Amino acid sequence: MARRSLLTCCLTALSIDALLAPPARLRHRVRCRASDDEAPEVEEDWRAFRARLVAGGIPTTTDADEPAPAAAPAEERQGLDEDNVKLATSQSKRQGDMLREGTWAHEVGAPEVGGLLLRLPLETQLAVAKDSHWGQELRRFAKQEVTRAAMDDARRRGLPASEAPPPEAVPETEAALYRTAGRFLRAQLQRIAQKGQVDGSGRLAIDPRSLGDADRQLLDMHQRYLGSWQEVVLVIKDDADGAVGVVLNRPAATEGAPHLSRALVEALESDGGAKVTTDQFDGAFGKTIAAYVGKPAAREGGSANKAMVVHGLEDVEGARELAPNLGIYRGGAAAAAERVQAGTAEPLDFRFFIGRYEW
Repeated sequence: MARRSLLTCCLTALSIDALLAPPARLRHRVRCRASDDEAPEVEEDWRAFRARLVAGGIPTTTDADEPAPAAAPAEERQGLDEDNVKLATSQSKRQGDMLREGTWAHEVGAPEVGGLLLRLPLETQLAVAKDSHWGQELRRFAKQEVTRAAMDDARRRGLPASEAPPPEAVPETEAALYRTAGRFLRAQLQRIAQKGQVDGSGRLAIDPRSLGDADRQLLDMHQRYLGSWQEVVLVIKDDADGAVGVVLNRPAATEGAPHLSRALVEALESDGGAKVTTDQFDGAFGKTIAAYVGKPAAREGGSANKAMVVHGLEDVEGARELAPNLGIYRGGAAAAAERVQAGTAEPLDFRFFIGRYEW
Protein backbone atom coordinates (compact mmCIF):
# COMPACT_ATOMS: atom_id res chain seq x y z
CA MET A 1 0.00 0.00 0.00
CA ALA A 2 1.83 3.10 -1.19
CA ARG A 3 1.77 5.74 1.52
CA ARG A 4 1.56 8.57 -0.99
CA SER A 5 -1.99 7.41 -1.78
CA LEU A 6 -3.06 7.49 1.85
CA LEU A 7 -4.15 10.12 4.30
CA THR A 8 -2.71 9.37 7.72
CA CYS A 9 -5.17 10.19 10.46
CA CYS A 10 -4.79 9.95 14.22
CA LEU A 11 -7.82 9.13 16.34
CA THR A 12 -7.66 8.77 20.08
CA ALA A 13 -9.15 5.78 21.84
CA LEU A 14 -12.42 7.61 22.31
CA SER A 15 -12.81 7.89 18.56
CA ILE A 16 -11.76 4.58 17.11
CA ASP A 17 -13.02 2.41 19.93
CA ALA A 18 -16.53 3.18 18.81
CA LEU A 19 -15.91 -0.01 16.89
CA LEU A 20 -13.96 -1.84 19.53
CA ALA A 21 -14.51 -0.72 23.11
CA PRO A 22 -16.95 -1.92 25.80
CA PRO A 23 -19.56 0.47 27.17
CA ALA A 24 -17.36 2.01 29.90
CA ARG A 25 -15.89 5.40 28.91
CA LEU A 26 -12.11 5.39 28.99
CA ARG A 27 -10.26 8.16 30.79
CA HIS A 28 -6.50 8.46 30.94
CA ARG A 29 -4.13 10.24 33.29
CA VAL A 30 -1.88 12.73 31.56
CA ARG A 31 1.40 13.52 33.33
CA CYS A 32 3.01 16.84 32.36
CA ARG A 33 6.37 17.84 33.83
CA ALA A 34 6.37 21.60 34.35
CA SER A 35 9.86 21.74 35.83
CA ASP A 36 12.57 19.49 37.24
CA ASP A 37 10.96 19.72 40.68
CA GLU A 38 7.32 19.52 39.73
CA ALA A 39 5.33 16.85 37.92
CA PRO A 40 1.65 17.73 38.05
CA GLU A 41 -0.92 15.20 36.97
CA VAL A 42 -3.91 16.19 34.90
CA GLU A 43 -6.94 13.93 34.99
CA GLU A 44 -8.96 14.48 31.84
CA ASP A 45 -10.26 12.91 28.69
CA TRP A 46 -7.23 12.04 26.51
CA ARG A 47 -9.02 13.18 23.36
CA ALA A 48 -9.67 16.63 24.85
CA PHE A 49 -6.05 16.89 26.00
CA ARG A 50 -4.65 16.07 22.57
CA ALA A 51 -7.15 18.31 20.81
CA ARG A 52 -5.94 21.25 22.92
CA LEU A 53 -2.33 20.25 22.30
CA VAL A 54 -2.81 20.20 18.51
CA ALA A 55 -4.79 23.45 18.53
CA GLY A 56 -2.51 25.53 20.77
CA GLY A 57 0.71 23.64 21.40
CA ILE A 58 2.36 23.31 24.80
CA PRO A 59 2.03 26.51 26.90
CA THR A 60 5.29 28.13 27.99
CA THR A 61 6.04 30.49 30.87
CA THR A 62 5.82 33.46 28.49
CA ASP A 63 2.21 32.54 27.72
CA ALA A 64 1.12 33.16 31.30
CA ASP A 65 0.57 36.90 30.82
CA GLU A 66 -1.25 36.51 27.53
CA PRO A 67 -5.04 36.15 27.47
CA ALA A 68 -6.26 32.69 26.68
CA PRO A 69 -7.61 32.35 23.14
CA ALA A 70 -11.34 32.16 22.79
CA ALA A 71 -12.69 28.65 22.51
CA ALA A 72 -13.62 27.66 18.98
CA PRO A 73 -17.37 27.26 18.45
CA ALA A 74 -18.55 23.68 18.43
CA GLU A 75 -18.90 22.34 14.92
CA GLU A 76 -22.27 20.95 13.95
CA ARG A 77 -22.08 17.34 12.88
CA GLN A 78 -22.88 17.01 9.21
CA GLY A 79 -23.23 14.15 6.78
CA LEU A 80 -24.34 11.54 9.31
CA ASP A 81 -26.29 8.69 7.78
CA GLU A 82 -29.14 8.02 10.18
CA ASP A 83 -29.33 4.38 9.07
CA ASN A 84 -25.67 3.94 10.07
CA VAL A 85 -26.33 5.60 13.41
CA LYS A 86 -29.28 3.27 14.06
CA LEU A 87 -27.21 0.23 13.12
CA ALA A 88 -24.35 1.31 15.39
CA THR A 89 -26.79 1.99 18.25
CA SER A 90 -28.38 -1.45 17.84
CA GLN A 91 -24.95 -3.03 18.29
CA SER A 92 -23.86 -0.76 21.11
CA LYS A 93 -25.50 2.32 22.59
CA ARG A 94 -22.05 3.80 23.10
CA GLN A 95 -21.28 3.53 19.39
CA GLY A 96 -24.42 5.47 18.51
CA ASP A 97 -23.74 8.10 21.18
CA MET A 98 -20.19 8.63 19.94
CA LEU A 99 -21.33 9.11 16.36
CA ARG A 100 -23.57 11.93 17.52
CA GLU A 101 -21.29 13.59 20.06
CA GLY A 102 -18.57 14.63 17.63
CA THR A 103 -15.67 12.27 17.01
CA TRP A 104 -12.37 14.13 16.88
CA ALA A 105 -9.47 13.33 14.57
CA HIS A 106 -6.58 15.15 12.94
CA GLU A 107 -4.11 14.53 10.17
CA VAL A 108 -0.57 13.53 11.14
CA GLY A 109 2.64 13.38 9.16
CA ALA A 110 3.38 9.71 9.73
CA PRO A 111 1.42 6.59 10.75
CA GLU A 112 0.80 6.11 14.45
CA VAL A 113 -0.18 2.90 16.19
CA GLY A 114 -3.88 3.12 16.84
CA GLY A 115 -4.32 5.68 14.08
CA LEU A 116 -6.02 5.24 10.74
CA LEU A 117 -4.81 5.22 7.16
CA LEU A 118 -7.50 6.49 4.81
CA ARG A 119 -7.32 5.53 1.16
CA LEU A 120 -7.41 8.68 -0.94
CA PRO A 121 -9.64 8.79 -4.04
CA LEU A 122 -7.73 8.28 -7.28
CA GLU A 123 -8.73 11.81 -8.32
CA THR A 124 -6.97 13.18 -5.24
CA GLN A 125 -3.88 11.07 -5.92
CA LEU A 126 -3.65 12.61 -9.39
CA ALA A 127 -4.17 16.13 -8.02
CA VAL A 128 -1.51 15.74 -5.33
CA ALA A 129 1.15 14.07 -7.51
CA LYS A 130 1.86 17.23 -9.50
CA ASP A 131 5.35 16.11 -10.61
CA SER A 132 4.21 12.75 -11.98
CA HIS A 133 3.32 12.16 -15.62
CA TRP A 134 -0.40 11.94 -14.94
CA GLY A 135 -0.29 14.84 -12.50
CA GLN A 136 1.17 17.01 -15.24
CA GLU A 137 -1.35 15.69 -17.77
CA LEU A 138 -4.17 16.61 -15.37
CA ARG A 139 -2.91 20.18 -15.14
CA ARG A 140 -2.59 20.39 -18.93
CA PHE A 141 -6.18 19.12 -19.21
CA ALA A 142 -7.33 21.75 -16.69
CA LYS A 143 -5.61 24.51 -18.69
CA GLN A 144 -7.29 23.32 -21.89
CA GLU A 145 -10.70 23.35 -20.16
CA VAL A 146 -10.20 26.94 -19.01
CA THR A 147 -9.09 28.01 -22.49
CA ARG A 148 -12.07 26.30 -24.17
CA ALA A 149 -14.46 27.91 -21.69
CA ALA A 150 -13.04 31.36 -22.48
CA MET A 151 -13.35 30.77 -26.23
CA ASP A 152 -16.92 29.49 -25.90
CA ASP A 153 -17.83 32.56 -23.84
CA ALA A 154 -16.34 34.86 -26.49
CA ARG A 155 -18.34 33.13 -29.25
CA ARG A 156 -21.57 33.47 -27.28
CA ARG A 157 -20.89 37.19 -26.90
CA GLY A 158 -20.05 37.55 -30.58
CA LEU A 159 -16.48 38.65 -29.96
CA PRO A 160 -13.70 37.90 -32.44
CA ALA A 161 -10.84 35.79 -31.16
CA SER A 162 -8.54 38.83 -31.09
CA GLU A 163 -10.87 40.62 -28.64
CA ALA A 164 -11.61 37.66 -26.40
CA PRO A 165 -10.62 38.27 -22.76
CA PRO A 166 -7.71 36.17 -21.49
CA PRO A 167 -8.73 32.90 -19.85
CA GLU A 168 -8.90 32.70 -16.09
CA ALA A 169 -5.98 31.25 -14.20
CA VAL A 170 -5.88 27.47 -14.02
CA PRO A 171 -7.04 26.34 -10.56
CA GLU A 172 -4.19 24.89 -8.55
CA THR A 173 -5.95 23.98 -5.31
CA GLU A 174 -6.40 20.29 -4.67
CA ALA A 175 -10.16 20.77 -4.21
CA ALA A 176 -10.54 22.39 -7.64
CA LEU A 177 -8.24 19.89 -9.32
CA TYR A 178 -10.16 17.04 -7.68
CA ARG A 179 -13.31 18.05 -9.58
CA THR A 180 -11.34 18.41 -12.79
CA ALA A 181 -9.62 15.06 -12.18
CA GLY A 182 -12.94 13.23 -12.34
CA ARG A 183 -13.58 14.49 -15.86
CA PHE A 184 -9.95 13.92 -16.83
CA LEU A 185 -10.00 10.33 -15.57
CA ARG A 186 -13.21 9.49 -17.45
CA ALA A 187 -11.80 10.95 -20.67
CA GLN A 188 -8.55 8.98 -20.36
CA LEU A 189 -10.27 5.69 -19.56
CA GLN A 190 -12.66 6.15 -22.48
CA ARG A 191 -9.70 6.83 -24.76
CA ILE A 192 -7.93 3.68 -23.58
CA ALA A 193 -11.14 1.63 -23.92
CA GLN A 194 -11.34 2.52 -27.60
CA LYS A 195 -8.18 0.47 -28.14
CA GLY A 196 -9.92 -2.70 -26.96
CA GLN A 197 -12.37 -5.11 -28.53
CA VAL A 198 -15.54 -6.71 -27.23
CA ASP A 199 -15.14 -10.50 -26.95
CA GLY A 200 -17.79 -13.18 -27.44
CA SER A 201 -19.13 -12.82 -23.91
CA GLY A 202 -19.67 -9.10 -24.32
CA ARG A 203 -16.68 -8.05 -22.21
CA LEU A 204 -14.17 -5.43 -23.27
CA ALA A 205 -10.72 -6.95 -23.77
CA ILE A 206 -7.62 -4.78 -24.12
CA ASP A 207 -4.28 -6.19 -25.23
CA PRO A 208 -1.67 -4.65 -22.87
CA ARG A 209 0.83 -4.74 -25.75
CA SER A 210 -1.25 -2.13 -27.54
CA LEU A 211 -0.78 0.35 -24.69
CA GLY A 212 2.12 2.59 -23.83
CA ASP A 213 3.80 2.55 -20.44
CA ALA A 214 1.82 5.58 -19.20
CA ASP A 215 -1.56 4.06 -20.15
CA ARG A 216 -0.66 0.77 -18.47
CA GLN A 217 0.33 2.70 -15.37
CA LEU A 218 -3.01 4.54 -15.31
CA LEU A 219 -4.98 1.30 -15.72
CA ASP A 220 -2.95 -0.29 -12.93
CA MET A 221 -3.65 2.69 -10.65
CA HIS A 222 -7.36 2.47 -11.49
CA GLN A 223 -7.51 -1.26 -10.75
CA ARG A 224 -5.72 -0.75 -7.43
CA TYR A 225 -8.15 2.01 -6.56
CA LEU A 226 -11.18 -0.18 -7.33
CA GLY A 227 -9.74 -2.91 -5.12
CA SER A 228 -9.11 -0.58 -2.17
CA TRP A 229 -12.01 1.86 -2.56
CA GLN A 230 -12.53 3.86 0.68
CA GLU A 231 -10.35 1.50 2.72
CA VAL A 232 -9.84 2.53 6.34
CA VAL A 233 -6.83 0.75 7.86
CA LEU A 234 -6.16 0.57 11.60
CA VAL A 235 -2.42 0.66 12.32
CA ILE A 236 -1.77 -2.28 14.65
CA LYS A 237 2.02 -2.05 14.81
CA ASP A 238 4.70 0.28 13.50
CA ASP A 239 8.29 -0.24 14.65
CA ALA A 240 11.77 -1.04 13.34
CA ASP A 241 10.58 -4.49 12.19
CA GLY A 242 7.82 -3.06 10.03
CA ALA A 243 4.17 -2.08 10.22
CA VAL A 244 0.94 -4.07 10.39
CA GLY A 245 -2.57 -2.84 9.66
CA VAL A 246 -6.05 -4.26 9.16
CA VAL A 247 -8.97 -2.92 7.11
CA LEU A 248 -11.88 -1.89 9.33
CA ASN A 249 -14.61 -1.41 6.74
CA ARG A 250 -14.70 -4.72 4.87
CA PRO A 251 -17.15 -6.86 6.90
CA ALA A 252 -17.03 -10.56 6.07
CA ALA A 253 -19.58 -12.17 8.39
CA THR A 254 -22.01 -11.29 11.17
CA GLU A 255 -23.29 -14.84 11.70
CA GLY A 256 -21.05 -17.67 12.78
CA ALA A 257 -20.73 -21.05 11.09
CA PRO A 258 -18.69 -24.20 11.83
CA HIS A 259 -16.48 -23.75 8.78
CA LEU A 260 -15.79 -20.12 9.74
CA SER A 261 -14.90 -21.16 13.29
CA ARG A 262 -12.46 -23.79 12.01
CA ALA A 263 -10.83 -21.38 9.58
CA LEU A 264 -10.40 -18.65 12.20
CA VAL A 265 -9.01 -21.00 14.86
CA GLU A 266 -6.42 -22.25 12.38
CA ALA A 267 -5.46 -18.73 11.28
CA LEU A 268 -5.49 -16.91 14.64
CA GLU A 269 -2.05 -15.70 15.67
CA SER A 270 -0.32 -17.00 18.77
CA ASP A 271 -0.61 -14.30 21.43
CA GLY A 272 1.04 -15.92 24.43
CA GLY A 273 -2.26 -16.95 25.98
CA ALA A 274 -4.03 -20.29 25.85
CA LYS A 275 -4.81 -21.68 22.40
CA VAL A 276 -8.52 -21.53 21.66
CA THR A 277 -10.13 -24.75 20.46
CA THR A 278 -12.66 -24.99 17.67
CA ASP A 279 -15.38 -26.13 20.10
CA GLN A 280 -14.68 -23.20 22.44
CA PHE A 281 -14.69 -20.73 19.60
CA ASP A 282 -17.85 -22.12 18.02
CA GLY A 283 -19.60 -22.12 21.39
CA ALA A 284 -18.85 -18.42 21.84
CA PHE A 285 -19.04 -17.08 18.30
CA GLY A 286 -21.00 -19.78 16.47
CA LYS A 287 -24.14 -17.63 16.23
CA THR A 288 -22.94 -14.04 16.31
CA ILE A 289 -19.53 -12.84 15.18
CA ALA A 290 -17.93 -9.67 13.83
CA ALA A 291 -15.47 -10.88 11.18
CA TYR A 292 -13.73 -8.64 8.67
CA VAL A 293 -11.46 -9.00 5.67
CA GLY A 294 -8.35 -7.44 7.17
CA LYS A 295 -6.66 -7.37 3.77
CA PRO A 296 -8.23 -8.44 0.48
CA ALA A 297 -6.39 -11.48 -0.85
CA ALA A 298 -5.78 -9.80 -4.20
CA ARG A 299 -4.05 -6.78 -2.64
CA GLU A 300 -0.26 -6.76 -2.44
CA GLY A 301 1.71 -6.48 0.78
CA GLY A 302 0.85 -8.62 3.78
CA SER A 303 -0.87 -11.91 4.42
CA ALA A 304 -4.37 -13.10 3.64
CA ASN A 305 -4.19 -16.28 5.75
CA LYS A 306 -3.45 -14.81 9.19
CA ALA A 307 -6.12 -13.69 11.61
CA MET A 308 -6.21 -11.62 14.78
CA VAL A 309 -8.75 -10.41 17.30
CA VAL A 310 -8.95 -6.73 18.28
CA HIS A 311 -11.08 -5.36 21.13
CA GLY A 312 -11.38 -2.73 23.87
CA LEU A 313 -11.34 -4.95 26.98
CA GLU A 314 -8.26 -4.45 29.13
CA ASP A 315 -8.56 -7.54 31.35
CA VAL A 316 -8.46 -10.28 28.68
CA GLU A 317 -5.70 -12.84 29.25
CA GLY A 318 -3.22 -12.98 26.39
CA ALA A 319 -4.23 -9.55 25.04
CA ARG A 320 -1.79 -6.66 24.80
CA GLU A 321 -2.49 -2.98 24.34
CA LEU A 322 -1.42 -1.59 20.99
CA ALA A 323 0.15 1.45 22.68
CA PRO A 324 0.12 2.77 26.26
CA ASN A 325 -3.18 4.37 27.29
CA LEU A 326 -4.72 3.74 23.86
CA GLY A 327 -7.48 1.45 25.07
CA ILE A 328 -7.30 -0.85 22.04
CA TYR A 329 -6.06 -4.42 22.53
CA ARG A 330 -4.89 -7.24 20.28
CA GLY A 331 -5.08 -10.98 21.06
CA GLY A 332 -6.56 -13.14 23.77
CA ALA A 333 -8.91 -15.26 21.63
CA ALA A 334 -9.17 -18.12 24.14
CA ALA A 335 -10.00 -15.78 27.02
CA ALA A 336 -12.42 -13.91 24.76
CA ALA A 337 -14.31 -17.13 24.06
CA GLU A 338 -14.42 -17.90 27.80
CA ARG A 339 -15.74 -14.44 28.61
CA VAL A 340 -18.51 -14.70 26.01
CA GLN A 341 -19.53 -18.17 27.15
CA ALA A 342 -19.54 -16.99 30.78
CA GLY A 343 -21.76 -14.03 29.88
CA THR A 344 -19.26 -11.38 31.02
CA ALA A 345 -18.73 -10.11 27.46
CA GLU A 346 -20.72 -9.96 24.26
CA PRO A 347 -19.63 -11.52 20.93
CA LEU A 348 -19.59 -8.08 19.30
CA ASP A 349 -17.07 -6.83 21.89
CA PHE A 350 -14.48 -8.68 19.78
CA ARG A 351 -13.60 -8.06 16.12
CA PHE A 352 -11.84 -10.74 14.10
CA PHE A 353 -9.73 -9.74 11.10
CA ILE A 354 -8.76 -12.25 8.44
CA GLY A 355 -5.65 -11.07 6.65
CA ARG A 356 -3.50 -8.03 7.30
CA TYR A 357 -1.34 -5.49 5.55
CA GLU A 358 2.35 -5.72 6.31
CA TRP A 359 4.95 -3.16 5.25
